[in-house]
Amino acid sequence: MEQCRGARAMLGWSQADLAKAANVSRQTIADFERGAHLPISNNLTSIVEAFRKAGIEFIPENGGGVGVRFKNRA
Repeated sequence: MEQCRGARAMLGWSQADLAKAANVSRQTIADFERGAHLPISNNLTSIVEAFRKAGIEFIPENGGGVGVRFKNRA
């Protein structure tokens, strides 16, 4: 949830921008970010893929969490 908001902020995307890029409803994004529910697996996969295509990667952090950053551009 926090990673989703953080990744959107890094990209300058609104919830609507992410919804369009992931081909899901804006309400799906809003519900996920506020912790109302976890999107169904295909929607979650689409959200992650939209971020990856935009240059975001998800990285493991100490303590078992997950962080976000821009992919290294070699």
